[in-house]
Amino acid sequence: MLDVDQFEQIRRMYYIDGLSQRAIAQKLKHSRKTIRKAIENAAPPSHQSTGQVRAKPTLGEFTKIIDAWLEEDLSRPRKQRHTAKRVYDRLVAEHEYCGHSSTIRRYVGRAKRSLVSREVFVPLQFEPGEEAQVDWGEATIIENGARRKVQLFCMKLCYSGHSFVRAYDHANLESFLDGHVRAFEFLGGIPQRLAYDNLKSAVIQVGRGKERRLNVKFKELRSWYLFESRFCNVARGNEKGHVENLVKWAQRNLMTPLPEVSGLAEVNVHLGAGRQPYNDASRWQEEKSQLRQIEVQPYPACKEASSFVDKQSLVHIDCHSYSVPIEWAYQPCVVRAFVDRVEVHCEQELVACHERSYLEEPYVLDPMHYIPVLQRKPGCLDNARPFKGCPWGPDFQLLRDELEYRYGSEGTRQFIAVLLLFKEHGESDVRQAVKDCVGRRVFNEQAVRIALQDHPTVPPPKRLDLFTRPELRNVGEGVRPASTYNQLLN
Repeated sequence: MLDVDQFEQIRRMYYIDGLSQRAIAQKLKHSRKTIRKAIENAAPPSHQSTGQVRAKPTLGEFTKIIDAWLEEDLSRPRKQRHTAKRVYDRLVAEHEYCGHSSTIRRYVGRAKRSLVSREVFVPLQFEPGEEAQVDWGEATIIENGARRKVQLFCMKLCYSGHSFVRAYDHANLESFLDGHVRAFEFLGGIPQRLAYDNLKSAVIQVGRGKERRLNVKFKELRSWYLFESRFCNVARGNEKGHVENLVKWAQRNLMTPLPEVSGLAEVNVHLGAGRQPYNDASRWQEEKSQLRQIEVQPYPACKEASSFVDKQSLVHIDCHSYSVPIEWAYQPCVVRAFVDRVEVHCEQELVACHERSYLEEPYVLDPMHYIPVLQRKPGCLDNARPFKGCPWGPDFQLLRDELEYRYGSEGTRQFIAVLLLFKEHGESDVRQAVKDCVGRRVFNEQAVRIALQDHPTVPPPKRLDLFTRPELRNVGEGVRPASTYNQLLN
């Protein structure tokens, strides 16, 4: 069959050059019938379907069975629906089908496409500062030679496309809250509305339509910064396509090839250096002016829980145990878990602060919290978990070795007495005094005390220690019956 170029050549030879149909046929070696078609039409006629459906003699009545199975699949779980192979196997086993599997594959493919309605989408437009979208993504890094996964908190402004990406160890509640605080600081303001899917950090339960039961901490965050929230329909990630694209962009650009780092902080430096630029600087300046200014202190992005300090002076959160000074043992407390630290508050006072641990080791202990117990239980110096590995440093280890070499068990007592000096003096002063004595090769408890006098400091205020007087610690909750105040009227 001739193409358009050949049709054009024939028509030029006939209408422009004036050649006859016979001459053109002889010259181009085509039939006169073909030459006549080219003269009468500017282009070859396109193929047109007759509209008649080709018969499927092999399938025959089997089509009704296949259609019934596929109709039933619409009400079944997506992962438990018929594939073309499963349809073929059932037809062979249950209905003695003798045709080829390729016939079934073609028919099932056409039938499934006809059953699924194709959704039509509408392009959206946002005003400056109107909406930002939030989502989590996952990426892999190489940390100290080993691969591990991190979670990427992503926020993107819909008008200008300006974006924020930060890596976290886990996509938990405190990381979710911390990501908002840092994103608002980076953007320099707060958009009117934030869009989310139904992630657990914000949504506890999805109701009918737009009904959502929200996490209390998320509602606190929303009230703190006074932004509105919009939640997508279930399994409709396309309703926040801006941030979906940002997640893919970050994974393919910022995290490819795999970053080789020594820690999460280095990952975030890398993300900040390669953060996605906004497409139009003028649009960003226009949107920046429409963001509401931050007029409050940063939200305390933490997970908070009421707890109790146990008999080992520990509090427990997220499968980890954190130490508390022993004078707070058996006392109620409030544990605040931030992304980078854990705070323990007793009687509205910060009594312990630890770096947040995400390692498998369940204990995070401060040996300073347990030093007072040595006064009553000196035997635990060697076997107590907080004191393992000489956590005070090599100067203290050398001091202990020399004291025990010179004085035996009395040397151990002197070393414990040196440790108890932490209760009376500042930690840095005691460390400096021990360092001075070790440097002068003077190994004696009294020498350390004399060295401390060379660096006089005002001792920190101490709380009254009632650890050995439990009968004095039974303080009531302060609630009195209202009838008590009626006595004042007499």
